[in-house]
Amino acid sequence: MNSMDVKFWLGYLSEWLGVIAVVMIAGTSPLLRKIRRIEFRFSRREAAFALTLFALIFFFAFQVYDNNLLGFLKTAAGAFVGGDVALRMLIAVIALLPAIILLLARGQPLKSTGWSKENTRASLMLGLLLAVLTIFLRGKFTPLLKGFTEEKGSLLLVLLILSLAEESIFRGYIQLRLMSYLGTTWGWLATAFLYLLWQLPGRAWLSHFPTAWPEVLITLAQALILGWIMRKSYHVAATALYRAVAAWLMVI
Repeated sequence: MNSMDVKFWLGYLSEWLGVIAVVMIAGTSPLLRKIRRIEFRFSRREAAFALTLFALIFFFAFQVYDNNLLGFLKTAAGAFVGGDVALRMLIAVIALLPAIILLLARGQPLKSTGWSKENTRASLMLGLLLAVLTIFLRGKFTPLLKGFTEEKGSLLLVLLILSLAEESIFRGYIQLRLMSYLGTTWGWLATAFLYLLWQLPGRAWLSHFPTAWPEVLITLAQALILGWIMRKSYHVAATALYRAVAAWLMVI
């Protein structure tokens, strides 16, 4: 990938600007205006739980790549398409378990992780709208109408599971709690930074930064946009659908 490829960067920039514009326009609709915000009574304590969860899963992710005792996960990932994407899917699903345990142990509802029943319809519509927009901007309508292979369909499923798991953790559990404690803007920015750190295990970004910086920049921009969508929808469905489709279109 040529970091100075103008067409490459314009493609990403047009997509991000398109997403921002659609979310802003959709935000004026009566449906999205009815979105219910999620707040926590003891926000400091919730933020502490969120950061503890991140520290736990961050350590686990590094162990998967560096500890031979967890090598069986790499073998298990081989049963799915996608290579490292499949491995990251398994890591994300396992990382979601502590969040679920915390919810059950503390008696908290699913809406506290961005799965509010009241916001589901609006979030699904927004997510589908963003997915269609991305397909259009990537010029993939015609290729998709011609169909795709079973392998590519399986890859979409892997990406959807990965997106649902990671978005439930970061935009759902972590971001909602940090926004409640730090404020909407700082909570959003802090979550984007944590999400960027989450991508480090298994990647040589730090040791190869001169060549890896475009990927780092793209990941940070995506984290900010996903977090911003969450600020508007307060539901994981919108971010997960957009993210899964956008990632899939990059490889088909």
